[in-house]
Amino acid sequence: MKTSFSTLGCPDWTVSKCLSEAERLGFDGVELRFISGSDALWDLPELTKNGLPETRREVDSRGLAISGVGVRAHFHFVDAAKRQQQIDEAKKDIDIAAALGCGGVRIWGDKVQPGGDRQSTMKWISEALWTLSDYGRPANVNMRLESHGDFTRSTDMLAILRDCGCHGAAATWDPANAIVGCMERPSVGAKNLGEYIEHVHFKDEKVLGGGKRDITLLGQGDIPLHEIVTSLKKLRYQGFVSLEWEKRNFPNAPGPEVAFPDFISWWKKNGAR
Repeated sequence: MKTSFSTLGCPDWTVSKCLSEAERLGFDGVELRFISGSDALWDLPELTKNGLPETRREVDSRGLAISGVGVRAHFHFVDAAKRQQQIDEAKKDIDIAAALGCGGVRIWGDKVQPGGDRQSTMKWISEALWTLSDYGRPANVNMRLESHGDFTRSTDMLAILRDCGCHGAAATWDPANAIVGCMERPSVGAKNLGEYIEHVHFKDEKVLGGGKRDITLLGQGDIPLHEIVTSLKKLRYQGFVSLEWEKRNFPNAPGPEVAFPDFISWWKKNGAR
């Protein structure tokens, strides 16, 4: 398994700063989410058409990889025109992934909206997956549906992925989200999703109930981290395990200068490599 960190943990850093720190700390890659305070990645100079070649050269020169690109779009809207707007936006992130040699983008479902229902929302998500997978296929960029929002249960994710029924539909498995959202054990989620798992979000949290949580350093929360690792090993998973340190969402949490080395130390000590 390979390691990366989500730039959600250092939202104000530039791409170059993220790459420099990843190399220094011994990560294998970086997952792009927020950069320089923005999740509109396509508007950042280093990720526009003119800036991407130099960014790709820096990624390669440091011996790193972009493990994933986080799409901010949601596909749960009742209004078809809004869903189309989200699809058009997501295509910009797919273009970034393609230019950086990244094999997948993370997308959200995400939550059943007023005026919608669960089955219709799952269908809309599946349709967006199909459209975006078709768009990304020529560049070998897959769509990775994350365990998130109202769709953290692995059987729901599996239903969406199978309904999509196309090459390039995969999963970003977030076992902590599944525990908080539906109390699903990692061993169950890993078994159900199986070969669909193409990217993993890794984190520890205090589970406060009612869908609330608070992030902690590894080993200080309620998430069964060893069960996650064991489940991935059973699958012979060889992809990226990405630390999703949600510093942007939990401003009182320690900064990346604490959380990132903590992850590397835990990962080495617990034999996950």
